[in-house]
Amino acid sequence: MSGKKRLRLKLPFRYIPPLIIADMFIKAIVTGFFMGKKKLFFGGLFGFCPHINREQMGINHELAKIDMHISNGANIVLNIFIIIFVGALLIRLNRKKVYGRMFAIGSCIGIAACICSLLDKIIWGGSPDYMYIINEYIIDLKDIYMFAGAIICGGIYLRTELAKGSDNKMDNNGGNDQ
Repeated sequence: MSGKKRLRLKLPFRYIPPLIIADMFIKAIVTGFFMGKKKLFFGGLFGFCPHINREQMGINHELAKIDMHISNGANIVLNIFIIIFVGALLIRLNRKKVYGRMFAIGSCIGIAACICSLLDKIIWGGSPDYMYIINEYIIDLKDIYMFAGAIICGGIYLRTELAKGSDNKMDNNGGNDQ
């Protein structure tokens, strides 16, 4: 090497392809063999109710409340920007070693969810949702990835920032809580 440090990413990107493959495989099975079939459990609280969700894709759900919609093409572009932004943020945070490995894993789970969402829009023109939950929501594995990634990253961020805040408080008053 010529005196320059090479960028060595120790990110858990290897977790992303298996998550995407699992989501896409399940959706292929569901859309190929179970569309239109519905099975509810526990008085309709949970169940299996597959359909292609084209109306409430991402931001469209909130915009539909005010009679605005984003086209599928615009959703695809938005997903690409989110993937690039989250990926760049993950690389930056990993270089600074601020939040640790679990934050990187949570970010990779979130990136996998974004990629799955992008693939849904490209392959099916919407999201093949199939898990019916609590009389209102129909979700898929990608939605669980998104929720898990947000919980992991949010929890680690809050824990780290709260620890920094308590360290600063101790530094400012010498550890005396007066």
